[in-house]
Amino acid sequence: MASGTKHFLYNRLEDWQRGGLAAGLTVGDEGLTLPGEGTGSYVSLALDTLETETVWHRLRLVSDLPGNARLRLYLYCSDSCETPAPFREEGPREQPLDRWLAAASPGERQRFFETCGEAAAEDPADLTLYGCRGRYLWFCLAFANYGREALRVESIRLEFPRVAFIDYLPQVYRGADSVNSFLARFLSVFQSVYVDLEDDIDQMPVRCDPAVAPPEFLQWLAECLAVADRHLWSEERLRAFLKSAARLYRIKGTREALKQVVQLYTGQTPLIIEQFEPAACQIWRRDAAALKRLYGASRHTVTVLMPGARGDPDAYAKLWKVIQAFQPVDAICNLVFMNDEMILGQHCYLGMNARIGRSRGLVLDGTAVSSAPYLAEYRTGGTTDEQSAV
Repeated sequence: MASGTKHFLYNRLEDWQRGGLAAGLTVGDEGLTLPGEGTGSYVSLALDTLETETVWHRLRLVSDLPGNARLRLYLYCSDSCETPAPFREEGPREQPLDRWLAAASPGERQRFFETCGEAAAEDPADLTLYGCRGRYLWFCLAFANYGREALRVESIRLEFPRVAFIDYLPQVYRGADSVNSFLARFLSVFQSVYVDLEDDIDQMPVRCDPAVAPPEFLQWLAECLAVADRHLWSEERLRAFLKSAARLYRIKGTREALKQVVQLYTGQTPLIIEQFEPAACQIWRRDAAALKRLYGASRHTVTVLMPGARGDPDAYAKLWKVIQAFQPVDAICNLVFMNDEMILGQHCYLGMNARIGRSRGLVLDGTAVSSAPYLAEYRTGGTTDEQSAV
């Protein structure tokens, strides 16, 4: 980390479930949620730094607090993991605080932090921790919601040990109590800004990787790579496209680029026909009128054939916009979805909406006819056992 500190981080479902005790809250991938009116609490288990007399440095909490909701934070630090005397049961045996918290009621847990806690804050977001010293740290989040809008805590991050700008100044500026001095607190404001900027710089390689970039940064990355109509792409498919963007831009305007882009967007492999290909076949001379209707009269016509039903007009329009961004320059591009039925005068391709099969033996005028090849139709979404001879 840029600031030279270590940290504990809660931002995943496993972190919340294994690292603490929730009461009256919903725990999910999005964090801790109090869905409606009421109260709730979350108490962490011991966070162990493995060093006694650790001075805790900073807390950062990401939350979504409605105007009629409150979130209160309590912290408790100690070099011992045992339950403090006022709450410890009588007896010679050790009583770890984690075990006591697990057995206590939510009200008793909160009362413990109100009594023994060394720091508390209302609606915290970014705090420099003063007076928090000890190998172990526990925190308590007390939720109170007075409306119907959900209250949510997405993540919490606790940094240690303390690293302060004032420690780099000459002794004359530090004095006997440099930790809690006015100058230390004043410099901590600028230190937070500086450290956050360093963290952003350190995270740039991750944010520029389409596979792991945050969703909000993914759109910015797509804008930098000049992705047209980036809002049309789902997050998963946009990540796959951005990963191949440099390679695709080198061949932009070719049939191969158009094929790969359509495949990335739809998950299906299209068949792309350029008009000069069927025009060079002998059949073109016999059925020129029908083939021109299918493939166009111009040599610059490109037909994109998609398997499956056309779907709703909105999906068709979105795919058409994606194709326009990568179609060859000055080309006439047609988008065609293959029918599940075989109709004369319309597109029919083996492997897309038709395949070669064999008919069963039959009898005509008392004469047995052996099996012969025939053209069988099947759904474009995949093969099916139900066939009908044509």
